[in-house]
Amino acid sequence: WGTGVRRLLAAQRPDVGEPYLLVSLGTGTSVLLAQGLSVSRVGGTALGGGTLMGLGGLLLAGAPFAEIISLGARGDRRRIDLLVSDIYRPGEIALAGDATAASFGKPQVHTSAPTPEDLANAIMGLVGENVALICTGLAAAHGVRRIVYGGSTLRGNGTLRLVLSLITAAFGREPLFLEDGEFAGAIGALELSGGFS
Repeated sequence: WGTGVRRLLAAQRPDVGEPYLLVSLGTGTSVLLAQGLSVSRVGGTALGGGTLMGLGGLLLAGAPFAEIISLGARGDRRRIDLLVSDIYRPGEIALAGDATAASFGKPQVHTSAPTPEDLANAIMGLVGENVALICTGLAAAHGVRRIVYGGSTLRGNGTLRLVLSLITAAFGREPLFLEDGEFAGAIGALELSGGFS
C-alpha cells in the first residue's frame, strides 16, 4: 500500500515530501508512517467503511453503501449529535459551540423520528471525526505535518472527506486526499512485482 501511495502521490502532488502519514480507510482504518525508504504501521482503528455499512444497515433499513453516501450528503448531523452549544453557554468553556459533545446524543430529545439523511450524515461524522482525531494525534506524536488519506471508503464520499479535512486542519495538520487511492495496494503490488517500468 505504501509503494502504491508513493506512486499515486508523485503523480498527483510531486511537491509533497516525506515524512507523512498514510491513512487507509477500508473496512477499518490503518495508519502508516512514510519516512525515507520505510513505511511502518503506527496505529489504526476499527472505525471505517465497515462501520458505515454496519450502522447504515442497522439504522437505514439495510441501505447499500452508495445510498448511505447519498443520504449523508443531504443530511445534517447537528440534529442527531449533541453539540457543545447544546450544553454550555457561549464562552463558558474553551470549545467551539458547533463541536460535537456526543455523537448520536440528541435523538432522545426529538419529538419526531430522525430522518435517514440526518442519520447517514451523523454516521459519517462519527467515523470521520474519530479517524481524524486518531490521525492528528499520531501525526503530532511522530512530528508529521501532512496526512494523506486514501482507501475505498472515500470513493465518491464528499461528506466523509469534508469531516476529515475540517478536523485535520483544525488540529494544525495538512490533509491530502489521493485520487484513486482505493487502488494503492494493487498499484504497489504491480510496481513491486516489476509490472511498471
